[in-house]
Amino acid sequence: MNALLALPAWLLAMGCAVMPYRLWRRLPFHVPMNTAAFLSGLAFFFAGAAVGIPGFLEHAHASAGLGIDRAVEHMYKTEVYRGDLVMGFSGLSIFTFLLLTPKGWLTLYLMITGGLRAGAAWFDDPIGDPLLTAVDYALVGRREKRHTAKARKAREEQEGPEIPDRVVTATAAGLPPCDLVIVSSRRKEGWERGVTVLTADAAYRIGEPVERVVAGRLRTLYPLTTHADLEAIRKAVHYELPPAARPE
Repeated sequence: MNALLALPAWLLAMGCAVMPYRLWRRLPFHVPMNTAAFLSGLAFFFAGAAVGIPGFLEHAHASAGLGIDRAVEHMYKTEVYRGDLVMGFSGLSIFTFLLLTPKGWLTLYLMITGGLRAGAAWFDDPIGDPLLTAVDYALVGRREKRHTAKARKAREEQEGPEIPDRVVTATAAGLPPCDLVIVSSRRKEGWERGVTVLTADAAYRIGEPVERVVAGRLRTLYPLTTHADLEAIRKAVHYELPPAARPE
């Protein structure tokens, strides 16, 4: 029963996995997008097979019939039956199906993009649908890139000069209990909630990052908790811990 109740949620997640990757950040953290992207890619791949196999058989049958017609027509004119015409039409049918028919185009699109997305998700580097991603970039991406550059410049003015990270306690930072807090003068790429931080001595899981003004400068605080459970590490970053220091 629980599996049946979860099915609509999984279908929704698989649908969201088709969207461009940049839009995934707007989804709730608990949505398992890596798994959804893998399943979505497999669904596209098998959908391509479901379209392509009967479509190819129908096309191959028509191509063989066309080859026979041409061979018979040639025989009436020359009294020589050209069996090679039948073989030629049949042998080229896979290419004419994939390259010259709408069902072939759909088959190629579904199987190639589905396989690509499933493989990317399997290796922890998921992507959205390539065609939708290209359209999104053409329509929105460039404008958003300019907006992001302006926002980054304004943010860096609030952050001030880049300085080394600092380590403080959760109490000193005023955050919920955790093992330590990294205070950074810049937001760190890939440091999101749930990501594992691998250091020389231990592994930590990132809590919810917090932005706070410290001594007149904008800082990003990353609460870290020791990764001591048996949950698999899905996404990780490597980091060299700075020496412990007092809060700014």
